[in-house]
Amino acid sequence: MMQSVFSLLSVTAAHEYLADPPVRTDDALLNAVAMGSKLCRYSSLALNEDLQCGDETDPVAFARLFHVQSSWADFACGGSTQVHGKTGSQGLMQAAGDMSSNPEKFKVSLQGPEKVTTYTAGSEVEMRLHGFFHPGVMRMALCFPDEMDCQKMSSYNKYVLGYYFTEGTAGVDDIYNVDLPFKVKLPPRNGKAIVQWLVDAEDVRSYVSCSDIELVGATQDAISDQYTCNGHPLCNCTLSDAKVGLHGSCPKGTAPHVTSDQSSTGTDIVKQYKDQLGAEEFCKLCITNGCPSTCGGIYKGFYQGPKCTNTPVLEGCGDAHSSGLPMFIECSPDTCKSSSWLSSDIVSV
Repeated sequence: MMQSVFSLLSVTAAHEYLADPPVRTDDALLNAVAMGSKLCRYSSLALNEDLQCGDETDPVAFARLFHVQSSWADFACGGSTQVHGKTGSQGLMQAAGDMSSNPEKFKVSLQGPEKVTTYTAGSEVEMRLHGFFHPGVMRMALCFPDEMDCQKMSSYNKYVLGYYFTEGTAGVDDIYNVDLPFKVKLPPRNGKAIVQWLVDAEDVRSYVSCSDIELVGATQDAISDQYTCNGHPLCNCTLSDAKVGLHGSCPKGTAPHVTSDQSSTGTDIVKQYKDQLGAEEFCKLCITNGCPSTCGGIYKGFYQGPKCTNTPVLEGCGDAHSSGLPMFIECSPDTCKSSSWLSSDIVSV
């Protein structure tokens, strides 16, 4: 049975972050953004707190297609000063301050407090995620400051390295002790860059982490539009009537998981993904060990129920799960259209 949204707020800290490479906000579990066309306040949850909308009033939010709410348009790594709660800027959205109080964490023109990680250009690498994970979908992307203004959220739509689905995932002895691998192939060009890990979560907030990196070893320094995505359908899809899948229609949320009074609607994003793709394909598109209720693995299921109980489940569901990704595809802005989704299209889905 799905747990209520209230349980999301009753947990003392939240929730997930990019751990390797190290990020600007260190190991802060709560560095949030919100998806959708607006912010919501729910008296039954937390009066006077700006939160991500979860009900029927914002289809752009429950579509789960990475439409970040405009309060973060110029705060690509979090720390927006335009979000408020009863404790001031950010409220329940932020445990690491904001752009004004901690500019070194959020202003990407400044060197972040973490060590800069160096990678070989064009190489395949495994980044690591840590925390307690919500159902939804995550994305890894890059921005090169010599090409774009990396302070802007929209600047991370060019070099999209991949996506994975998740269910609610908790550690065995400590709910925050989950470690997940995100495998990517880096662009074949040199230069300093910002890695952005962005989660579109079925929660009262979504999550972001940013890391300063440098790519070296490419044979030339020329800027290229070419990049490699991990083969998830969201790497290249459109909002259409085509079959859901890579090069077809995007897997997306079709209904909210709660009503405006926070009662359950009887569906959630995982059920909607499985309705569109089937359990087997859903598990191939999940991050390894990150969908325990449907696919199994080494961790506990949370919002979708205990391990291997969220029917339909993967055949042979048990204590092991490996993603079917990456299956790398070559992309450019002309050939992979995922950054072209428009909010006006989503409203009608």
